[in-house]
Amino acid sequence: MRSVPKALRSVAKPTTSLVVAAYLAVSIASSQQTSEFSPTLRLEKDVYLAGEEVRFWIGVTSQSKIPDALRTSCALHWIRPDGTRVDEHVAWPIDGDPASSWEAGQGLVNQSPSLGRYVVSFEFAGQRTPDQSFQIVANSFANSIEAHWIFVNTGSGTDVQERRLLLRVENKTGRTLRFAKPGLTGSEVWLHVKTFLPPSSNSTFVPERALLRVNEVPSFVLQKLDWDSQSRWPMVTVPPGGIFDRNVDLRSCYAFRDRQEYQVNISTVLTVFIGERDDFDARLSPLRVPVSGTAHFLSW
Repeated sequence: MRSVPKALRSVAKPTTSLVVAAYLAVSIASSQQTSEFSPTLRLEKDVYLAGEEVRFWIGVTSQSKIPDALRTSCALHWIRPDGTRVDEHVAWPIDGDPASSWEAGQGLVNQSPSLGRYVVSFEFAGQRTPDQSFQIVANSFANSIEAHWIFVNTGSGTDVQERRLLLRVENKTGRTLRFAKPGLTGSEVWLHVKTFLPPSSNSTFVPERALLRVNEVPSFVLQKLDWDSQSRWPMVTVPPGGIFDRNVDLRSCYAFRDRQEYQVNISTVLTVFIGERDDFDARLSPLRVPVSGTAHFLSW
């Protein structure tokens, strides 16, 4: 399974050139055996809370090499809660073998989420998945889970050696809170680094070794983290009223250079389970809670 980060995905409304490309792709597909290619769409759950990151999985399965011309024919079709219809071109993944099957994370990339029911389908090579739907509802936990990335200066200077990161999660839900350890597959941590002289910008994963101890890294990868599988995955447990802190050395996250001015943003999405699987609202879990932090500093 391949997952494509947001920074590597491109979504735009169809243009005339895209329509022509899609028509060409469909024509090529119809001249071949279109049964060799199938679009896929897999929802993580059918109810999301406002403020939660919406994510589902789209992809293409193929029994043979996928022709270049077909790679421009991917599109998401939406019906929003207000009844408006949106068609979005989806770019082909840039990692892995471009002629083989793939699956990637997708969500409300270029849309502002609103409460209500969404209907979505995915199209490839003129074939379309069945419609699937999910709802976004009011967030009853909006003030109950406080999560922050905090940049901490441990000295009086501006050297990177005197800086560290702190992930702090406070549980005010009144129930046990569990979340997948940041840095694992599906809970990757992104670092966005900007310099000014010379101007540059770079986005990268924070290395797993910077976030996790050796004994925290599993020897397997989960296809899906849910109530059935979370007991086998490295999780953090925070009791009601509890606080979790994880310190990270900033130098272990990125190769910072001396005599530079930096703007640094760190972000991740916590995959959170609240309470127990037989609770009345267990279907809301896992929640995908975005967490980020930003700092601007000089390194000398």
